[in-house]
Amino acid sequence: MIIAAMLALGVGAAAKVTLPSLLGSGMVLQRNSQVNIWGTTDGNKAVKVVTSWDGAKYSATPDAEGNWCVKVSTPEAGGPYSISISDGEKIRLDDILIGEVWICSGQSNMEMPLGGWDHQRVKDAYGTINDAASTPLIRMFTVKRTISDTPQEDCVGEWKKSTPNALRYFSATAYHFGKTLSQFMPDVPIGLIASVWGGTPIEAWMSTGTLESIPGINLPLAKSLYWDVVHTGMLYNGMIYPLRKFAARGFIWYQGEANLANAGDYSAETVAMVNEWRALWGNPDMPYYLVQIAPYRYDNPDDRVLPLLVEQQYKVPSMLPHSAVAATTDIGHRDCIHPPFKKEVGERLAWLALANDYGFSDLPTTPTYKSMKIEDGKARLSFDGVSTIGNCFRIHGLTKQLEIKGFEIAGEDRIWHDASAQIDWNTNDIIVSCPEVPAPLAVRYAFRNWPEGANVVTDNGLPLPMFRTDDWR
Repeated sequence: MIIAAMLALGVGAAAKVTLPSLLGSGMVLQRNSQVNIWGTTDGNKAVKVVTSWDGAKYSATPDAEGNWCVKVSTPEAGGPYSISISDGEKIRLDDILIGEVWICSGQSNMEMPLGGWDHQRVKDAYGTINDAASTPLIRMFTVKRTISDTPQEDCVGEWKKSTPNALRYFSATAYHFGKTLSQFMPDVPIGLIASVWGGTPIEAWMSTGTLESIPGINLPLAKSLYWDVVHTGMLYNGMIYPLRKFAARGFIWYQGEANLANAGDYSAETVAMVNEWRALWGNPDMPYYLVQIAPYRYDNPDDRVLPLLVEQQYKVPSMLPHSAVAATTDIGHRDCIHPPFKKEVGERLAWLALANDYGFSDLPTTPTYKSMKIEDGKARLSFDGVSTIGNCFRIHGLTKQLEIKGFEIAGEDRIWHDASAQIDWNTNDIIVSCPEVPAPLAVRYAFRNWPEGANVVTDNGLPLPMFRTDDWR
């Protein structure tokens, strides 16, 4: 469905050119790029496009079905600008900003709005909502929930400015991501396109052909993870494919809870999905930043279905260039699958983008497990992402002299015991031991659905993600 998102110049004139809903007054276009301006016309005349920022003129000849598209050069960040489009009757799009555009997708934790849901609130939401005027350069577009058996050319939605009412219903994680980018780049407009649907498995966000091409996954199980009427590919068709022509910097993603049943396939499916999306946008280097699903009890707080999925998430950066994970081991909620800490999630996603895509340095980095050595009946663990100056380990909320929690250790019998742990302040290694395990073989940290008390963070406040050194079933 094509939305007539335009303003006709001239009272009573019925414009022949129609535009997709993504192209509208108030939008943000990707800076320093060749962006698409496209639509349909019911005539056979050439469509003329004029951009106000440079006065450049473009022309496109419609095909037999009336489809047309031109590539327009965008400048450095700025605005507001306008675009005039005509096939004889003019359309004018106003209040256009040029800046950075991000696609924000996933399930309910990305969907959760700043205004929250019944009995589920976002931390400090109303202060954020009431301060909407502080981010005048953020513009937001929410894709209406849509399923389709076939790829669609348009979606339903509209660009909105940062007002209290707009923020109340927009993705909290996506907004805080954009707000943090704005704090570091105050003169750069930020466009956020939220395409989200709670409870959906990753399989719904890629095409059926892509899913079936992934070797080694349990395809029957993957295809059994239908959510309501959302079958494989139906969200891809209705909510991702229609966005493909709109130039964007990259993707942020918060999903995974709906894939606990087939966690072992998650990294391969993620890589396939992202590669398909990058191909759609014609850019194999588009960054992709995903959120670690946060601790939650599920049916049994001591079970390990959640960390097995998280383990797969942390494999993605080694398999997929230009990707990284935002850690959330410290900001889950035992009894609510939608934790309130969306500001922290958005900030952590933004720090990844700022460091990797915008050239900012000295930003917080997440430590990740690197290697283990056994020394005198103790396990010495080494980590990437920490240093002895500026990003040391510490204990969350406590001084370094107090007890570290969350570690387990096992020997040849594969029976897990709670372990004591010490930080080597000279190396940032963590030394783990237990009297009941004189010959340790493996260590786990926070490797439960709800890792009660796990408390290792860095000086910058980022948590040590849950991990294990073994690959035991």
